[in-house]
Amino acid sequence: ALDVAPGILRARWGMTGWAGHDDDAWQDLLAEADERAEKGQERQMTLYAADPRPKAKEAVLYTLRAGGLKADVQFLAASELLKHAEHFTGIVADLSWTKEEPTLQGSAYSTLGLFAGQASTLLTSDTNTDTVLRATPSQTLSVYVGNSIATMRSYPAAIAEEVEAGASDAPASNSESTSVPAGPTVMVNNQPVSVLVPASDQFAARLAKVAKQRAKWARKNDVSCYRVYDADLPDYAVSIDIYKGATKPTTWLQISEYAASKEIDPDLAKRRLLDVLALAPRILGVPSSNVNLRTRTRAKGGSQYSDEGSAVDNSRKEMLLIDEGGLLFEVNFASRLDCGIFLDHRDTRAEIRELMKSAGAAKSFLNLFAYTGTATCYAADGGALHSTTVDLSKPSLEWAKRNMKRNGFDGEEHEFVQADVLSWITEMRHTKNRWNVIFCDVPTFSNSSRMKQSSFDVQRDHAELIIGISRLLTRGGVAIFSCNLRTFKPDVEKIQRAGVIIEDITSETIPEDFSRNQKIHHAYKISRKPRENE
Repeated sequence: ALDVAPGILRARWGMTGWAGHDDDAWQDLLAEADERAEKGQERQMTLYAADPRPKAKEAVLYTLRAGGLKADVQFLAASELLKHAEHFTGIVADLSWTKEEPTLQGSAYSTLGLFAGQASTLLTSDTNTDTVLRATPSQTLSVYVGNSIATMRSYPAAIAEEVEAGASDAPASNSESTSVPAGPTVMVNNQPVSVLVPASDQFAARLAKVAKQRAKWARKNDVSCYRVYDADLPDYAVSIDIYKGATKPTTWLQISEYAASKEIDPDLAKRRLLDVLALAPRILGVPSSNVNLRTRTRAKGGSQYSDEGSAVDNSRKEMLLIDEGGLLFEVNFASRLDCGIFLDHRDTRAEIRELMKSAGAAKSFLNLFAYTGTATCYAADGGALHSTTVDLSKPSLEWAKRNMKRNGFDGEEHEFVQADVLSWITEMRHTKNRWNVIFCDVPTFSNSSRMKQSSFDVQRDHAELIIGISRLLTRGGVAIFSCNLRTFKPDVEKIQRAGVIIEDITSETIPEDFSRNQKIHHAYKISRKPRENE
């Protein structure tokens, strides 16, 4: 736009040492470039920019200065760009980085789609922009971005007939020949949101409806972190959880993608997911930067055997404090796949607090596969005089300590043990240590190299584990055993032969916001049969 040649400020050029180099011709070209650049600076240019990443504005201004370019830079929120569309002469965007941050990719595609028909040059890592712009690039060029290959895709300004008809409220180009409607859009709060799949309007309608219902339920029950959507529409197989900050007005979304069946076209599934990522933040009023995406199924039930891989966006290290049941808990959406608390066990934790209130004089609590110690906090709040929190993961135990300390439970009477839980139970059976209440939220499977046995399978090994836990109970003590294997069936006969009473309490422990999935977890109350002389 300013007619400035790339590299015009460069001082050294490799070809000057070439024997065939014509320095006179080269100097003439440089002089012409300088003259054109000088005239170009007389033009008035406004650069409208949007980028949700931290320090993006500073990077843009630095790049312009380094290139000797002068422009009026207007940094806007993506939602504000539409107001200035009539001034646009073209669009350039680097979308190559969004491959690593799909939560922002969906938002970027949605914003870009509102300007279909504009002349655009995009650096991308896939071909989704063709769908977004309803166009085929006139030119493509493969380039390296670091160690990865991306594609520069150039789209000419389109005439109306060349763009597939879509929402009538899409922005028009400033050129008469490019005044065209964009592709499919969904209206959210009176603002158009471009989508990749036309049927995504059904998802938007469903989410808006259930979000209103859930918000009313949450206010009535004083719940600030809850599930708002759980694959209500099979084609949009995700769960969406809302986390509201307790100490500052911040809200996060955690969107978890369920594994698609083999019959589903992977590209279609990805486009639907991108639409979810674009629509959900707008419908729920959450910034796109506060959305965390989990694309793998968690190995729930304790960090000892869970997948501790990084979240999609590992650059955001923000820690959020949330309130649940009058207690404060630390959650983190960047450091690991699980954020630090399992919302489906909200009622289970409340039950643990009530059990501790009615426990014997010793009031001791044991938390196995403890993860971040949320259940221990509830037990301490219920009056536990002694607690033991066991997990193989040192980071999880440190997290549990912080949760306990934050709620005022940091005395020596609260013990934290880093150990292989299965072996530790065996060792404790040979001691006099016993507990009034025990909670064991067990993983589904593990073959961790840190385990002393070769592997653990909850369906195969649960009976021995439950029997072992029962032997650590005080007389009249109670344990809660939980797992999230959907097909789990307890070996009741074997357990009862060992003098153990097992009661299915699953239905009592599944909160209202998880009611669509009655197999989100299984929970059982465990106790020992009284002896005949008792």
